[in-house]
Amino acid sequence: MSGVAVVGIGICCPLGHDPAAVLAALAAGTSGLVAHPPLAHLPPGDLAGVVAKPAVRPWLRRRKDRKIMARASTLALAAAGPAWEGSTAEPVDVGIFLGVGREPPDDGESEDALAASCRDGALDDELLRGPGRDRYPPLLPLKTLPNMALAHISINLGLMGENGAWAGESAAGLRAVVAGIQAVAEGRCPEALVGGADSLVDLGSARDRLRLGRTGPPGEGAAVLRLAPLGSPGALATLHTAPGPAESSRFRDVLGDLGAASGALELALLVAAGTAGRVCLGDPGEPPVGVAVRPVGAC
Repeated sequence: MSGVAVVGIGICCPLGHDPAAVLAALAAGTSGLVAHPPLAHLPPGDLAGVVAKPAVRPWLRRRKDRKIMARASTLALAAAGPAWEGSTAEPVDVGIFLGVGREPPDDGESEDALAASCRDGALDDELLRGPGRDRYPPLLPLKTLPNMALAHISINLGLMGENGAWAGESAAGLRAVVAGIQAVAEGRCPEALVGGADSLVDLGSARDRLRLGRTGPPGEGAAVLRLAPLGSPGALATLHTAPGPAESSRFRDVLGDLGAASGALELALLVAAGTAGRVCLGDPGEPPVGVAVRPVGAC
């Protein structure tokens, strides 16, 4: 398969938003893990890779819409905005391909509906269809549906081309990148935003990780690359598909488990560093997916 050019980068991770600053912090051995009180009662402790202040406001069309954005959606838009900045492509044709985590738990907003749906300590179908349904927050699905992160990018940046969302674990972001490479290389999109976003630092997500046997601190983050055809001006690097055996996430020990954002962040930092490399991750029960980065001078 033909490669594509990377012409824009946006990241949002526990060590910041600027790729050069994040690379410098990683080179200095700086850890993005901090004490996170919501996890204090879960083993192995309360450390997590938390993004302090996602820079999302510059990209919001309506500031009040942030109230209906799940954390992963906020992170995704904070990374997509800088990646999109400077593009001259027609937004109506630009694609979006995003990897996200599995459907996140709500943060307690449905508690009243569940309480109203119980009788004698058990869920009652009749109550669920009546008072339980009446108390269910009508906008809650806008926070929990996995593809809403992609939708918020589309709405706020005005991008309306081919799109797709992949929900899963660490390889989900790379699967989205591969789909974007195909779309641009085949001429279906003049440009595409590709990457991943995830947040595993809330109590519900951290609990679910433990139930699945996931160890180590959870994290959150997002990374988005803007792809264009080979030969496009302003190219930072090229991307090519590169299948192979799955590897471990490089930054888990210092940023936490970034879930679906892991692979996309590794790609973005390779591009920002001007370094050739390959990222290949796999999820349980699925074949590994890999993408190679080549600096412009080596293309």
